[in-house]
Amino acid sequence: MQKRVVGCLAAGAALGAARFADLALWTDRDTGLVTAGWVGWRYLALFAFVAAVLLVSWRGSWQAGPVVRPGGRVPAGALDVSAALAALCMLEQAVGSFVQAEGGASLVRGALAVVCALWLAALDWYWLTNRRESPAAPPPWMAWLGVAGSLVFVWDILRSFMTNGSSWHRVAQTAAVWQQLAALLLLSALLRAVCLPGEPNPRAVGRYGLLAFGLCLCWQLPQCILLPGGPGDWALCALGLLGGLCAVLCAGPGLEKRGSHAAD
Repeated sequence: MQKRVVGCLAAGAALGAARFADLALWTDRDTGLVTAGWVGWRYLALFAFVAAVLLVSWRGSWQAGPVVRPGGRVPAGALDVSAALAALCMLEQAVGSFVQAEGGASLVRGALAVVCALWLAALDWYWLTNRRESPAAPPPWMAWLGVAGSLVFVWDILRSFMTNGSSWHRVAQTAAVWQQLAALLLLSALLRAVCLPGEPNPRAVGRYGLLAFGLCLCWQLPQCILLPGGPGDWALCALGLLGGLCAVLCAGPGLEKRGSHAAD
């Protein structure tokens, strides 16, 4: 299972390298329009990565323990860092929304970003304070905060459909919907694994973690480097890093156990 996950991570890195070359050589950075080559190749690359992740996550076994109760290993400690970075970026984005508010929609978006930052900070706090054999259950308010914090990506998805230009040649704007959906699915899987009663679903955490790694980190990072990136762009990168680390931990050693095929 670990080899398959590493293969998906490598595929995500290759996707990011291809995206970097595409932005640098064959995309107008001012308009975001493709200037050379068939635009469909970009979407086929995204489809291929998503299909590979779905195939890998469907086969094999996963474990949720390292995510519900991280240990002292380096990847587990990196969970705290990535969650804290995402929280800081979301908070900075919220401040920008309030300062540059152009109407009620900007204020609502800023408020949702604040709640999302609080949810990520609470998740970080839980991981930092529960590294023991019998961790304390998260307080009930964390579940409600997680539900409310995820709404910022629902808002972004709806806003993308309503405000973005409807040209398939504007790849970044079209792919942004995929990125926001991947972030939403990752946070929902973490919410279920950490805060909700019952057995966690490690398959969902691993699957959506890999999707977030490829779409939110590998695809977004070249845009943050070559184009002006705001706090929201870097927040997506941090969430992608968090997703990749969750997938690595859920695919840790000793995974070949029966009964870990929880329903999605």
